[in-house]
Amino acid sequence: MGFPIRMIVIAAASLMAAAANASQVPTLDVSGTCIPMAGDKTIAIDTDRCFKTERDAREQLTREWASFPAADRTLCTQRAAMGGMASYVALMTCLEMKRDVAKLPADRGLTVRPAGLPR
Repeated sequence: MGFPIRMIVIAAASLMAAAANASQVPTLDVSGTCIPMAGDKTIAIDTDRCFKTERDAREQLTREWASFPAADRTLCTQRAAMGGMASYVALMTCLEMKRDVAKLPADRGLTVRPAGLPR
């Protein structure tokens, strides 16, 4: 099986497992995030600290998981596992941002436009 097809199969299996067990924090392989590819030394990564940060984020997710809507959990899990560099920190950040945006008032009379455009 070629590399791209294998990655697609692995990603699909991961997503199906996450969907089937959405009531629990998914198990992510964070080694791609915390270990430089092929021993690449050009990017300084404190591997131990990275793994500790990921463990801490997973522990926080375990405590708060049920408080997030199922749709947000599914979407954020997909995003956090994208690209072969899964991260509990990214998952937690996504869930927190979705939660915080949902708390904003629907209409505050504000308009959004690039700063460089004339009024």
